[in-house]
Amino acid sequence: MEAAIRCSACGAEAPGGARFCPGCGAPLSAGRPRMSTGLLPPMHLLVKRYAIIRKIAQGGQSAVYLAHDSFQNDAERAIKEMSESQIEPEKRSQAINDFFRESRMLQSLDHPTLAHVYDLFTEQGKYFLVMEYVPGHNLEDELVQYRREALDWEDVTAWGMSLSETLSYLHSRNPPIIYRDLKPANVMLLPDGSVKLIDFGIARWLHPARMKDTMQLGTDGYAPLEQYSSRSERRSDIYALGASLYHLLTGRVPEAAPLRMAGHNLRPIREVNPRTPEVVERVILKALNLQPQERYRDAQELREALEWARRQSQSRSAGVSRAGPSSSGIGRMTGMPAPGSSAHDLRSPLAPRASHSTYPPSGSMAPRSPGAPALPPRLYVWPLRMDAGYILVNQTATQQLEIANRGGGALSGRVETNIAALKVEPQKFNESCSALTVRIDATGLKVGSYVCHIAVRSNGGDQIVQVRFVVRPAGDALNGRSHATGQ
Repeated sequence: MEAAIRCSACGAEAPGGARFCPGCGAPLSAGRPRMSTGLLPPMHLLVKRYAIIRKIAQGGQSAVYLAHDSFQNDAERAIKEMSESQIEPEKRSQAINDFFRESRMLQSLDHPTLAHVYDLFTEQGKYFLVMEYVPGHNLEDELVQYRREALDWEDVTAWGMSLSETLSYLHSRNPPIIYRDLKPANVMLLPDGSVKLIDFGIARWLHPARMKDTMQLGTDGYAPLEQYSSRSERRSDIYALGASLYHLLTGRVPEAAPLRMAGHNLRPIREVNPRTPEVVERVILKALNLQPQERYRDAQELREALEWARRQSQSRSAGVSRAGPSSSGIGRMTGMPAPGSSAHDLRSPLAPRASHSTYPPSGSMAPRSPGAPALPPRLYVWPLRMDAGYILVNQTATQQLEIANRGGGALSGRVETNIAALKVEPQKFNESCSALTVRIDATGLKVGSYVCHIAVRSNGGDQIVQVRFVVRPAGDALNGRSHATGQ
């Protein structure tokens, strides 16, 4: 069977061998096969300049490689390659626009906690972004793979202060930039203990005249309530940072904001990790308030609250009492009695503002805390949306669903579906299971489009996977557009 091709005029997909686009009617002589990412071999040379060393990461719509820049004395670079293999034809233009938007956004930024962008180019119809290579691993890996226990509050508050400064910088741009997907997996921990924020794939400029985002994006557990209704703002990033700090201190992703709104309360940080000082817990819970107006006013205020909580905790452990910010700071924000001194006192010559670089490094260089709790299981499922395409009546399609434990302990659970035609094996799984087989049996189904769901329920959390497919009449030829979808 010939590979599917795309129309260069409108981006619609057509079956291999077709002469005209089913979407706009244009000749398909310029059409090309859909190309997946992550397939570039070592030593492959891009634009006669960048030599691929190895693939670093692979996502749903992109891959990242480590490469040498022959024009800059073989300096190491990270090259992001955009994928089209999982993008629907009508969304292709949007994905390309998002890719170029990300590059323009990053090229306009200059901050030590952000990766620098060097180049943007296309080659053989694919899109590449050349960035600073950031060594190390992300904070989620630090939690799950390297420590395997909840992290020390000293490290977590230091990272929180640094990321607050990053958000303050982004929010102060003209127009402001809202990151929208802050989570431990998007924060790199460098060998010297500092952090960098990566992956601006869904960040956007904040325009006062635009009341809503183009779509709801983010990650459950880290996304605030307003982001589910496509209304992100500066304080949305403050919630996501609070959720990230909560995750690092407890080993648990917070309950999704809609579930919290429905009455599922957050488990207290100190109940999971008793080493965390009460003042640190109060700062983080303030950032995690469901109502934006009840969070910190801006990222700088959050940074000052974290700094004060850190100093207060260190002083108490040394038997010394210190005053905190004014009523505009930690006291009013957390419900604690407002200390007597002003926030300006923290920045006086007697108490200089500390930079994240002054705190002890983490990772393999940091001692493990003997009292830190072990991580609970944490369910990982991929993909979260499954598109099985066209299925003929009375035929069966098979897909694979990856499953893993990204936490500690032993993962176990079961799988449910909402229609009989959708079956998943095994229905019960344990730690040894790495994949689920998804079968869609179109026998007896009516011709048309279907959207159904798989519920993966476990002792490490639940995940709902959306499954889409289109049932076509038996013997119907694939002609690019299905009358069953109304297109």
